[in-house]
Amino acid sequence: MKYAGLITVIISTCTVGVTMYDNSRKRLLICRELVLFCNSLKRDFMYRATPINILIEQVIDDSNLIHIKRFVQTVLSGEKPPMFPLTNSENKEVVSFLNALGKSDRKTQIALVESFCDYISKEEELHRKSHTKNARLYLSFGVFSGVLIALVFV
Repeated sequence: MKYAGLITVIISTCTVGVTMYDNSRKRLLICRELVLFCNSLKRDFMYRATPINILIEQVIDDSNLIHIKRFVQTVLSGEKPPMFPLTNSENKEVVSFLNALGKSDRKTQIALVESFCDYISKEEELHRKSHTKNARLYLSFGVFSGVLIALVFV
């Protein structure tokens, strides 16, 4: 019974470490997909005049943006979206950006997309630095803290 408890502690702490690592990786992937999303929107705004709802559906489906697809669709439908693993301020910026799409002229839309793309690119760089710095730490933390707790209890 004692060993089952120790194994449970080790598995639990490993799961915490892997979850922290996965959230860090997802933040980076979401930022990358948002940049791709912005670039696709900007290209269309510059050369065509597709209605915004149709454009967003096309961009999401064609670009295979799997991490942001559900989020974008729920924001545009008017429902409360599920939150990304981004920070609260980043989530609010994404929601306000999506809500502002299609509400002004073409030139303003291009400026809006470029501005958001710059913002999210900077956030992506911060998340990239954080991920490269802390990724191994998260995994090591999970494994070694579980082993340490198990050794203390033995």
